[in-house]
Amino acid sequence: MTAPITDRPLMKAGRKPSNPPADAAERVREYAADGWSVIGIASRLGVDPKTFGQWLERDPLLKDAIDLGREEQHHVLYNIAYREAVEKRNLTAVMFLLNSRFGYRNDQSEQGNRVNVTIALPGAMTLQQFNAIGKDQTNVQ
Repeated sequence: MTAPITDRPLMKAGRKPSNPPADAAERVREYAADGWSVIGIASRLGVDPKTFGQWLERDPLLKDAIDLGREEQHHVLYNIAYREAVEKRNLTAVMFLLNSRFGYRNDQSEQGNRVNVTIALPGAMTLQQFNAIGKDQTNVQ
């Protein structure tokens, strides 16, 4: 019988979980406002996305920073579309804002582009009815 190995630890040695830098919340907000994804933000901070995910779970301020940055980005983009619609009277921008902000939809165009297929299936048959159909088809040939 072989003796158990006792000279090595059961767990692999590794680094302790790192902590976010002191200015992480501000940097995360800025990156999110610039349109970076979570993976991109992790890369900009120089950490693995899994590590950044752990930071987000541990620190609600970082999650709030992402939300605030995305809201800033949304405001900037919406404002561009709004100015295009109002100042330049761009009808496409007007329709986009009405659709996205107020739920306006052109039902006629949506209905015209749809295909409607109806398939009518016969009702259920008993085993005897099914066998009778099979016998009738073999007699035809």
